[in-house]
Amino acid sequence: MEEIHSDIAHSIPQRPPWRNVMLLLGLVLLGMSLGNLLAMAAIMALSMPQGGMGLEDVSQMLQNPQQFPNSWWYLMLLQAISHLFTFLIPGVIYWRWSEQHRVEEFVRRPLPSYLLLAIALLIVLVFMPFNSWIIEWNGNLHLPQGLQRIEEWMLRKEDELATMTRFLTNFSTGAELIVALVVIAIIPAVGEEVLFRGIIQRKIFHKIGDMHASIWATAALFSAIHLQFYGFVPRMLLGAMFGYMYAWTRNLWTPIFAHFINNAATVVIVFLSHQQVINFDIEKSDSSVSWIVALISLALTAGLLLNLKMISQRSAAINGI
Repeated sequence: MEEIHSDIAHSIPQRPPWRNVMLLLGLVLLGMSLGNLLAMAAIMALSMPQGGMGLEDVSQMLQNPQQFPNSWWYLMLLQAISHLFTFLIPGVIYWRWSEQHRVEEFVRRPLPSYLLLAIALLIVLVFMPFNSWIIEWNGNLHLPQGLQRIEEWMLRKEDELATMTRFLTNFSTGAELIVALVVIAIIPAVGEEVLFRGIIQRKIFHKIGDMHASIWATAALFSAIHLQFYGFVPRMLLGAMFGYMYAWTRNLWTPIFAHFINNAATVVIVFLSHQQVINFDIEKSDSSVSWIVALISLALTAGLLLNLKMISQRSAAINGI
């Protein structure tokens, strides 16, 4: 089983697991704080020609972005910087500092074959109907009566995130589409996969030696950190799907590509709806996917994942990996 993650596992200095956890957590928290500070400083600097914004103005913009000019661009900048400093940069620093890997080892790694990338793309697209069905089911869950206050807090948090999502996806020009693809699709795909699959999943696997447990534990953490409780299960399933892609292809570019396709598909669909090319409402919570379609989607997804596994194993055997 050890060879599953041997793509980036060289000789790693043995440290107590708690030290690695604390180091990575510390880097993520530090990066999150620095990222937010840098993003706010950048927004204040860029807003100076229009009279300038102070810290209080930036805070109010986060609550009511519709009341501020150019707020869509400022919030996209904030999202990009915050995400880079929360996920990608801490991951790269940890990778370089704790494990003595060079960034070039990842950047110069050959991409998966076109066949594997095509299968990964199909997996993401075929999985969408089942995931839509799960999104509706998860959104209708309720906590027991004794946990009503927690549920109310979760609903408030969900409403806040939904409001921000609606605002950030309210774009209709080509320039806004490009920015949205970079900020919503490219940056999260690289940053989150480097941190969660490339580091956390691999570290858990090295510790417990169980591929499936490491994949699902990482997927649960991946979903929890997004703080969208009524989308926890569908996001966890996505994380597990990315985890199996990484484990079976032994190439981090595979889940990065799949993650990008998943996010970019939503961005493009929203753009086309604003262009009135298709009829799609991002605020619509109810799903038109029947359970039969959902089961077919799940079966096709499982079949394609197994096909991805077999092709990856065959390729590894041929190349003597």
